[in-house]
Amino acid sequence: MKEAVTIPKQLTHGAELVVVRRDEYERLQRHVAEVQDALAKIRRGEQEYRTGKTRIVQSLAELRR
Repeated sequence: MKEAVTIPKQLTHGAELVVVRRDEYERLQRHVAEVQDALAKIRRGEQEYRTGKTRIVQSLAELRR
């Protein structure tokens, strides 16, 4: 993060808050969404592998068949 401001716990009654610029926040939100999407695809692939829905190929040319 480029610049952040921390609001002390004394002002927020126990919760320490951080203020960031909107564009930085939106960038972080997009990053989180991309990571969640990738993890979901990995989980789906692992599930398909466990259930035998995948196949092993020796080359990329085999995928075209």
